[in-house]
Amino acid sequence: MTTSKRLLFPLAALFLISGWVHAAGFQVKKNIPYLGSERKERMDAYLPADIFQRPVPAILLIHGGGWRRGDKADGRERSFAQFLTNHGYAVFSINYLLNEGSRDKSGNVEVKKLAWPQNLYDCKSALRYIRKEADHFGVDPERIAVMGGSAGAILSTLVAATANADSINQGGLYTGQSNAVSCVVYFYGDYDTRGRNSSPFYGYSPKASKTDEAEASPITYFDDNLPPFFITHGTKDSRLPVERSRKLVKELKQRGIDYVYIEVKGGEHSYDLNPPSQDLRPELLAFLQKYLGEPVKSKE
Repeated sequence: MTTSKRLLFPLAALFLISGWVHAAGFQVKKNIPYLGSERKERMDAYLPADIFQRPVPAILLIHGGGWRRGDKADGRERSFAQFLTNHGYAVFSINYLLNEGSRDKSGNVEVKKLAWPQNLYDCKSALRYIRKEADHFGVDPERIAVMGGSAGAILSTLVAATANADSINQGGLYTGQSNAVSCVVYFYGDYDTRGRNSSPFYGYSPKASKTDEAEASPITYFDDNLPPFFITHGTKDSRLPVERSRKLVKELKQRGIDYVYIEVKGGEHSYDLNPPSQDLRPELLAFLQKYLGEPVKSKE
């Protein structure tokens, strides 16, 4: 693995000239037009403080929200990003195209306009954009993870599993860049969405074909070259039952893929790194240090 320590601009100058905002222990720039100025979906970049040597490892963060809601700056996403950035990782939190629809009083979802497969293309474009602009951001293009919760975990798994899927990788921008990721951080997602309420087609009429459902399901692309997974799921999850992650773990184990699996006792759907019954932060940092690399602090 090769790394580059060259930056296009000194870091302090970069923050000054391009609208970066300094916060406690990190710098952030909001609403980067990673998909081009004509798209409303943007990226927020969080970079660690100068106490960490460049280049640093990077994490692409994909929000959840049932394919039709959620935002890159939601509380959970900001919590993820700030914690990881304070430990030396650059985090790039993105918005992507969402389904247009609503949920009625009975809880039924009605989707009027599908985002698939553009939502995945957007996530792939974000990964490749980070790699293309690695020198600009001071990150290591060979050390990029992908992370998400719920629908974001599904998209993260799709990003990782389709690294060598030519039919998928032709979509989106910056297609000359690599689609590989070093590892996946997966919070209460689903690895096989075919015909389930976790599918991006859920609530859409007419129903998607079996071929379309398979194309949008991560399991379709699984092989023995998947990167390592950090998986966590709450035992009381009523939206995506914990059995879905248990089956994912079984699938990874059969394929010889490295993983860390943590069940949060009593955990509901959607929690951050410090749910009431368990602190996930030490385990997550240990996983990232092993598979993404530990950020190096500058010598004083």
